[in-house]
Parts: sequence; structure tokens; C-alpha cells
Amino acid sequence: AVSRGYVMRSGAHYAEFNIFSGGPYIGIVRPMPSLDATYDYQFYFIGSSFYSRFLAQRSDNWGNGNVHACEYWSYDGTLNWTDWGEEDQRFANWEGMESCSTGDTIGMLLNLDEGTLAV
Repeated sequence: AVSRGYVMRSGAHYAEFNIFSGGPYIGIVRPMPSLDATYDYQFYFIGSSFYSRFLAQRSDNWGNGNVHACEYWSYDGTLNWTDWGEEDQRFANWEGMESCSTGDTIGMLLNLDEGTLAV
């Protein structure tokens, strides 16, 4: 699911994702409305060589938070996040983590008022 035309600024937002095959990464990224999205089909916001391009999209709407992209890997339940600069957290374990497989549904709740992403 891609929400290119709708920028979430506050409140809680929920989405469900059905796993059809494999172990997809599912997550959220800061709004970057003028980023040219003509990249390969395997594009990553975390562990990418495009960090400087992403940071060039910074706006006042980003606020003061340091997490610019966060994702859940359904294969093993780990999480990844980055500040697109000095810190990347890759394949981290977290309390309550679970993997999922083909046929499962993952729900994600993004609460922008609290600064949380629940899986």
C-alpha cells in the first residue's frame, strides 16, 4: 500500500496487510512529496545509498523526531529503523515480536501523537 497523495500529520492510522508469499518488509517513511520515485523495483528506505536525497526532502512537517523510516520484516518479526545519517538499527528484536507467513494478516497502528508504531 502506498499513500503518496495523503500526508499524515497527527492522530492514529491503522492498516492491514495480507501476506500472499515470501517475507515482505512493511513500514512507514517520512513524507517526501518532491522525491523522484523512478527507482528499481527493489527500493529500500533503510540501508540505502539515497540517504542524502531523502534528507534533502526535510520540511517543517517532519518535526523533531529522529526516526525517518521504520519497517517490520514479516519473515522473522525483526524491525529496522534509520535516521538517514548516523544511526541505523537493523534486524532488532523487540518485546512481543512475532513472525508471520503466507496467509497471515498483519495490522499496523501508527500513532503520530505518541510517536509509536504498533504491529
